[in-house]
Amino acid sequence: MGKEQLEELKKHGRYFSVPSGVSMWPMIEKHRKGILEIRELKEPARRYDVVMYTRPNQQGVIHRVLRVRDDDYIIAGDNCWRREYVPKDQVRGIAVSFYRKGKWIGTDNRWYRCYARLWTDLFFIRRPILRLRDRGQRLLRKLHDEK
Repeated sequence: MGKEQLEELKKHGRYFSVPSGVSMWPMIEKHRKGILEIRELKEPARRYDVVMYTRPNQQGVIHRVLRVRDDDYIIAGDNCWRREYVPKDQVRGIAVSFYRKGKWIGTDNRWYRCYARLWTDLFFIRRPILRLRDRGQRLLRKLHDEK
């Protein structure tokens, strides 16, 4: 998310994002196939919400809130094992719907809410599995580069 998108969010109260990474897979399809509707954050985000925040270099990131604390949020992507500690003033917007496999799905959808709760609540199981996956991929790349 660049300066223009942030201005659009402030001006119109919403912004449509086409994420480029894989950090929110399986919720958002890989390789720029998914679209999210981001609305300006009017009240504090809650656990399970997908929020858009800016890093100090102004890069926009879309990840899920794992836990809300007094001064910050603990956030991680659905396909990530690393947690990030994001100050509340860096969170700019919240996802209210997303486009997947030909249809728009609202974050109030019953099936989506079930997925969000399950995916977040099982982070303690998902984290070591994804960490092991990433280490294995790094090892394979290293072996491949040595050839």
